[in-house]
Amino acid sequence: LLYTIKFEEMLAKLSGGYFVYCSDLRTDLLATNGVAAWSCADRVPPEVLQWLSQGRPYTGYEIEEQDTTLVLTVSGLPAVTLKSADPVKILPTILTELSLNEKKREKVNSKQEAAKQAKQAKRKEIFSKSTLRNVALKVAYLGWEYNGLARQINTPDTVEEVLLQGCERCCLIYSAKDYKITRCGRTDKGVSAFSQVVSLYLRSKVANSDGDEPPHDDTPSSRKVAEEYDYITMINNVLPPHIRVLAWAPVGLEFDARFQVLYRSYKYYFPQCDLNIEAMRGAVDRFLGEHNFRAFCKADRTLEEPNFNRTVTYLSIDLVSENKDYPALSVYSFTILGHAFLWHQIRNMVCVLFRIGLGFESPQVISGMLASGVKYNYGMASDLPLVLFECEFENVDWVTAPVGLSKLWFEFEMKSTLVKQLMCKELVSVRDVGVLCDTKLQSIMSRPFIS
Repeated sequence: LLYTIKFEEMLAKLSGGYFVYCSDLRTDLLATNGVAAWSCADRVPPEVLQWLSQGRPYTGYEIEEQDTTLVLTVSGLPAVTLKSADPVKILPTILTELSLNEKKREKVNSKQEAAKQAKQAKRKEIFSKSTLRNVALKVAYLGWEYNGLARQINTPDTVEEVLLQGCERCCLIYSAKDYKITRCGRTDKGVSAFSQVVSLYLRSKVANSDGDEPPHDDTPSSRKVAEEYDYITMINNVLPPHIRVLAWAPVGLEFDARFQVLYRSYKYYFPQCDLNIEAMRGAVDRFLGEHNFRAFCKADRTLEEPNFNRTVTYLSIDLVSENKDYPALSVYSFTILGHAFLWHQIRNMVCVLFRIGLGFESPQVISGMLASGVKYNYGMASDLPLVLFECEFENVDWVTAPVGLSKLWFEFEMKSTLVKQLMCKELVSVRDVGVLCDTKLQSIMSRPFIS
């Protein structure tokens, strides 16, 4: 906190007095006329230097003149109002206050450190007596406000970081720092997921069938699931509403969410706007099968020998929500299914489909790009409507529980209703859906669909 000392005497009335304050191990002097300020330790009176040598230099000060009052703000000093014709005489009082306040702060810090150490000791004791088991978590999240799924050094705003911090708060993992976790699909900034799967070791309250309690369990079925912690409720209670654990499953030591997935499916939602949906449907089948998708991805430069071949097993463009009064406001989804995808592959594919739907390109452009591997400067579709929709695994028995999505639904349903009502009100006044809705795809949203 910042505290203020007020001297209710004009500096101009002070006779030969110096006001001294400390900053960065040097002494700054303020001239008696209250106008000039400079750093000059050799001009400090000897008695002042002696007082300073007994105290501790402090940073975080601010001096401001307010009419006849000089306001000095010092970090760590209690609020005191002092009056003096000679500021030098009150300097020991200031230093004493600073010293006392420092002692109080050190006392508080020592208590906090002792409490922290006691908490860590208790946590260490708990985990020394606990068994860990490898657990797969099925997680849903709205990624609009997060910098992607995977943890990053330069930001805490990732889904994994929030999830691991929640597990640490529940005492299911010892520490979120450098904790090993495997993930099914690495979603980028702004991308959501309805069925993301991650695997990690969580604390278990059920011992192995043979009565031993080793650090890790060997098989997913060696301990009863019904007697296990309620992982879903425990973790969801400390997570933000935009991240939900939908289910958990016991898995073996060798389970890896990335490499053992059977397939992944994504959905990309978009309004009809001025798109020719039938033209897009006629072109989408050109992506089916195994192709070199080099022209539809962002190259990962960390790979020495990148493989751009991927197999798409299913594609469709389906109506999600029809608006009979204003077809331009109808919502469709682009669904794609495969075992693995390249970085930004789906958003680049959607961008080309949009250009075909807008009449800028013919369907043959897809075949040409797949054959040549040449990437055109088309940009990329927005991250906002993209969802990792499903991840399928073999021999994984999911345990489910209520996850409390009603509050989240209520929040967005009410926001959506308000926006729709506003649009209906304006449509009546302007009598032209094109004027209000602006059915051009590029301008329908604040984040452009084609960047």
